[in-house]
Amino acid sequence: MLVNVGSGLTGKFLLARARRRMDAARLTLRERGRGEAELAERLYWDSMTFDAVRQWRVVHVPITLAFAVLAIAHIVAIMLFWGWH
Repeated sequence: MLVNVGSGLTGKFLLARARRRMDAARLTLRERGRGEAELAERLYWDSMTFDAVRQWRVVHVPITLAFAVLAIAHIVAIMLFWGWH
């Protein structure tokens, strides 16, 4: 579960960072009058990171939901069987 939490925080950080870098680079290149082809070439690795993290979310979200369901089931079971002998 801790690995999943760490993975989620890391992914969130990488996604936000890639988005900020892409937006800033796109704005800078457009201000300098660069064409769309050069813009796409320069932003290639940032866009690859962005796409990889978005694909990673497809796996991460169901795992997170499964852990949430298990945690809720655990809490309910504790409440039901607290005084069990």
